[in-house]
Formats: sequence, C-alpha cells, structure tokens
Amino acid sequence: MGKADWLEQRSRGVHLTIRDIDVIDFDAERLATDLKAMSVNVLSFFCAGYVTVHPTSLSIRVSPFLGDRDLTGDIVKALHAQDIRAVPAMDLSLIPGNAAELHPDWCSLDRDGHPYKANKDLGNFYIACPLSGYQNEYLSEILREIVTRYDVDGIKFGGGSYGFSSYGNGICYCARCQEAYKEYSGNEVPANDDWNDPNWGVFQRWRQQRVVDRSKFLYDLVKSLRADLPVMCNSVAFGDPGWTTKGALDIERMAQYIDAVQVEAQTRVRVEGDTNHWDFLMMPAEEANFLNTVSDHQPWVLASYFQAWPWRRNAVPPAEQKVYMAQIYANGGNAILNLSGGPPKVHEDQRGFPAVASLYSFVEKNQAYFANDRSAANVALLYSQDTLFYYGRDDAKARYVEAIRGFEQALSDYHIPFDIISDNFVNTGDLSKYAAIVLPSAACMSDSTAEALRAYVSNGGSLVATFETSLFDTDGNKRDEFLLSDLFQAAYQTTESVMGENNGVFKQAYMNIRDASHPLLKTIGDTKVIPASNQFCRVSAKNGGSVPLTLSAAFRVFPEGMSYTQQPDTGHPMAIASEHASGGRTVYFPGQPDTAYLRAGYPDWALLLANAVKWAVNDSLPLQTDAPQTVLTTIRSLQNKQAVHLVNVNGGRRMFAEIIPARDITVTLPATDAFRPKRAYLLSDHVPLALKTDAQTVSVTVPVVIDYDVVVFEA
Repeated sequence: MGKADWLEQRSRGVHLTIRDIDVIDFDAERLATDLKAMSVNVLSFFCAGYVTVHPTSLSIRVSPFLGDRDLTGDIVKALHAQDIRAVPAMDLSLIPGNAAELHPDWCSLDRDGHPYKANKDLGNFYIACPLSGYQNEYLSEILREIVTRYDVDGIKFGGGSYGFSSYGNGICYCARCQEAYKEYSGNEVPANDDWNDPNWGVFQRWRQQRVVDRSKFLYDLVKSLRADLPVMCNSVAFGDPGWTTKGALDIERMAQYIDAVQVEAQTRVRVEGDTNHWDFLMMPAEEANFLNTVSDHQPWVLASYFQAWPWRRNAVPPAEQKVYMAQIYANGGNAILNLSGGPPKVHEDQRGFPAVASLYSFVEKNQAYFANDRSAANVALLYSQDTLFYYGRDDAKARYVEAIRGFEQALSDYHIPFDIISDNFVNTGDLSKYAAIVLPSAACMSDSTAEALRAYVSNGGSLVATFETSLFDTDGNKRDEFLLSDLFQAAYQTTESVMGENNGVFKQAYMNIRDASHPLLKTIGDTKVIPASNQFCRVSAKNGGSVPLTLSAAFRVFPEGMSYTQQPDTGHPMAIASEHASGGRTVYFPGQPDTAYLRAGYPDWALLLANAVKWAVNDSLPLQTDAPQTVLTTIRSLQNKQAVHLVNVNGGRRMFAEIIPARDITVTLPATDAFRPKRAYLLSDHVPLALKTDAQTVSVTVPVVIDYDVVVFEA
C-alpha cells in the first residue's frame, strides 16, 4: 500500500518529464539509485497524457518506443525498493489527433468553432478545454487505470490539467463553456480580451471559479478511488502574472483541494531570439512564503535543473542552484527539482547534481529542525488577487507585481522578516501576530478588507502603504477617494507623473527632505533630496499626519547649463506619517518607491521603506543582524527553538558562478521571559556558538556562511 508519510515532513523532491526518446533504454533501477544518492525521498514523473509510458487501451498517446514494456510499473517498483515515494503525474492539456477526431467536443474552440491546434511543429495535437469530457469524465478512466494498477504514493496533475490555455487569450467558445458562462452571468462569452468591457471582468471571475471547481473535482475524483491518496498539483503563484491571469489561477482557493501544492519558479532568464529578461532572484522564497502563510497544505516550489529558458540540456551553475533552492526551505517550503530526460547519471551536464545533493542531504540530516516549523515574522506584506487581475489587467507585472517585489527586496535587504498574506487572510486570518501590515499599491480593495484593516489599527496594529492603495473597488473601478483615506490622513486629488507634463523633455524630479529628524529619514546621511520616480498620487495631508517629504517641480536634464528649477518645491506630500490613539501607526507614500527600487535600485528608496516599517513596529523586530544585504534572512520557530536561516546570494553577476562567503555575522534576538536562549549552534556542524547576553538581547557571531546555513537558538 502506498504511503502518505511524505506529507508529514519537509521533503526533497525531483520531478521527471519522460520524453519519447528516453523510453528506448530507460533504466528505472538506475533512476532510483541515483535519486537515493542525492537524498531524494519523493519523485513525481509524467506517466500519462501526451506521452504515456504504460500499456493502455484508452485514447491517450502512448510513446511509440514503449513496445510491450510497462515503464510506469518499473519506476514505481524501483523507487519503493529505495524507500522513495512514487507520485505519477499526468498532463491532459493536449489531445492527440486521433482522439480529437473521435471526440471534437473535447477541444477548446475559437470564435469560428475551430479547435485550437497546439504548436504547428508539434504534430497532430489539439488544446483540451478544461470543461470537456476529456479532462472530466474520461479522466476518471485514465486515473482509475493508474490507481488500481500501481501501488502509488500520490497523484499529481500537471499545470495544463487545471487552468485555461493561453491560446485565444484563454477564451474557449465550445458549447460547454458558452452554456456554463451563460448560466453564471446571463452573458455571452466575450468576443475578445477588452478590459473596457464589463463583461470581460465578469468572465475573469467565472474562469477563476471554474478552475477552483476543477481543483475540487480532481481532488474528489482521486479520493473516490482511494481516500488516503495524496493529491499534488503543478501551478503558479502571483510571481508569474502572465500564467496566473491567462490560466485564471487563484492558487490560494485552489489549495483547499490539494494536499501538496506545487508552484513553479523555473525561469531564471528567458532568451528568445534577440530578447531576454531575468526573473526575480527571490521568486522561490516569495512563492514558498505566500503558500506557507495562506494554506494549511504542504507547499512545494519547483526549480529547474536546466537553464530555463531555452537550454534544457545544460545545468544551472551549481553556485546559483543551491542558494536558489535553499530559499524554499528557509521559507517553510519543500524543494522539487525539475528534470527532463532519464536518470540523473545519463544527463549530458552532470555539474549541477552535487549542489542539489548537498542541499538535500543537509535538509535530510537536520529534518527535526525543518518539520513543523513556522514563521516568526511580525510583519506581513499583502498580495491582492483582485489587484493583479483588475488593476494589473494586461500588464500586471509592471502595474502591480513590481511594487510587491520592490518592497520584498527592501525588507530583505534590511533583514526584516515578513510573511506574504492575501486579502482573504486579512478578512479571515489572525492578524494579531503582526505588528505591521505592508500594502504595496494594493489598489483594489473591498469594504470588508478596509474594515478589517481599520479594526486592526484600532487594536494597535500599524500600516505602511504606497501609491494607489484602496483607490479602486474589487472590479477595478476607480473611486473618488481612498477607501483608507482616514488611516492615511490623505485626501486624493489626482494621479500623475512626478516628471509633470509629458512634453518631450528629459526631466528629473526629487523628494525634498522637510524634516531630517523624522524616523523615516534615519541614517539618510547628509542630503537634502532623494530621487523621485514614476507616478504619484497628488494628495493633501489631513491635520493628523506629519509630512517629512515633499515633491520638487520637475526640470530638464540637458543641457546641463539650463538644468535647474525656480520652483524647488511643489508642496505635494511624498510621505505622510500618522500616530493613532490606539498606539498604531500609519505611513503612506503617495509615490512608487517600491516599484522604483525594484527597477532602478537606488538605495535611498529601500531605506525609506525599511525605516517606515521599523517605525511602524516601534523598532520591535524578531531579529537583528549586521549581515550583508546579500544574505537573505528568515526566522522560524520550533518547539523551544528559534531557527535563523541565512542564504548567501553574494554571487555577483548572474548566473552566479561562485558565492563569496559572508564572514563574522552577528545575529541578535530579543531575550524575553517566554524565550531566553541557553545555547546556540549552526546546523552545518552543530558546534556550540558563544552566546552574548544582556537584559534584553542574546547574540552570536557566525564565523562564516558559505552558501546556506541555519543558526539555532535553543531555550
């Protein structure tokens, strides 16, 4: 009988995509041996869908190289011989041509009733509609065959099994979709993706709900066949807004019906022709953090072994791979490595495997320090699903996600531990554990969320917000005033560029320091100005707020002899800080220092954001450290222990070819009656570290962090 014990520990996973060509001489026993040597305890592998690796009479495509072999059975047997859990996976996003001809109603259709065909060079494959019989009724036959034939430890559904396809902008005009949407809304399926059409917004809510319903359907289907069998998914959180919006994914609600919630953080750099873009270095931390906070189910983050994208045969440099994946464990998640091909030892590029083995063996040896840990952060950062869809619209990354990530980067640089929560969590979760909540351009806000935040502040909590937070309703309609105007102590007028009128002149603008003694300007140094960038909300400050920063008038950059202004200050507030009778505090930045910091990296913006949070929590943080900004720091609680995770990403230009060790790092925790450490040590060697104590704090000096280590303080 398969085992579900892997859900009760912090695991070390590999996901394997088996290509047609791999089937020819696939060595299942070698696979299991290689994985065991890497300290892997869970393998998920594609066994059914557009490449099926076991005999079947069903209308799914079997690898032409399979012959009479049962590779699925061979893999399950070999894994169990090495005490590795076997989780077969299926991806039902593509329908083979023969099945599509027999069942045209299974296909996703364009407006003219023609099926969407997958990449033309891929062969005879069509896009499946998530509401179709292929992904619903017929799936039960595919699944029953696997569950009844093999002693598996879980079932995994690939990303294409959940959300809508990106083909046709995620619009399917099949009869099932048209009928279901008509019943939901009374409307016809939209003709195209037009955010100026209210029906398009309604259509987005329907699509998200259908994906949640599908998650429940898949979960219930598996449990009907075997009640104790874990269900695993492959999806994405908000870090990939294109996939999230095109697929209509709401991972928080989907996770209610998934035992092991896997999201992807595969892409490091995408090179396509003459274009390229880098993804966020802290995406693995971001996704593990968010899912660990908003879901009670086990979070997994998938990272590619290969250089995604497009080079699937070369490994990510070992130095980068280890610290990229270590972020997942530092934030309460489980790492899973994505491989494409056969057993590790047959891969052309072997250089990345020792780094993965090093990380996985570290976690395995120190399992007791990872299992059942929880975040000890007292700062929360809000992610809003409605803002991503209805404010971000067709450019959600630039309009919204970059604000979140800019604030994440600032908090990380100043070693301020934080959790990422959702607007749903604000309404239903326990906010009392947080001293401050950060709202990075959380534009779309409901009345209930606003009321929950008011109650939070009235109970002594603090807020830090930026730009157009609460200026829109949950459907993306702009309000005349901030919903949180009373807390911001700001009255809205308009939104405009800090550079003023767009008249073709290259300009510069600044925030003027009006009160250098204010805590928001602590350690700013000898300057009277800070760069201003992007847009800002023109507001007037109410009587209860202090204004330590105002905006200068914009003026030209060139020619330098005419680069000046005779209006050095407009008087427009760029920061409003308020103290409330409850003891709570609010800081509102009318501009976009978070987005600007992610894009341009000027350090003063991060200092402003970090100082705002420190003032909001009255300098009461769960840890302090003098570590370089390139050491990512989290703190997690266990029974009678506090674990400080240190991930060293000081690798210079990406991709990291080497990591420069960080030395002589001081880590300090508050000493309280509830927790007063008696000893401390590193998990890398368990050698005691000298404790320095006083009435309020306890600290240690970590001699060196090469790439990843954990300081344990034990009471």
